[in-house]
Amino acid sequence: MDPAMEEHFLKFAAENPGMMCSEAPVEILEASAADAEPTKFLEDYFSAGYHGWLALKFGRSIHPPQDRVDRAIIVLWLRACLLNTGRILGRQESEPDQPFFSDDGLY
Repeated sequence: MDPAMEEHFLKFAAENPGMMCSEAPVEILEASAADAEPTKFLEDYFSAGYHGWLALKFGRSIHPPQDRVDRAIIVLWLRACLLNTGRILGRQESEPDQPFFSDDGLY
């Protein structure tokens, strides 16, 4: 993904922390599944979305410990990989109405 697209998606994540799994950009799902672990860009993307989602959830900006953010990045990246696999196989999403950046119930 080129730097301009990465910047676009980082802004998108920050501005849309409440998006549902069914609304996740295909480009992000594909990028997530392309590597064995999250790239720096994907870490920044999921971190931005996660921080925004926490602000929505708690009604204010909070600053969780970095280890909590790191765990959230991994489980959100895994969710994106699984959503991409389901998309490729034509399977209906198991959690289409779940917030994409929420880590609730993923541990």
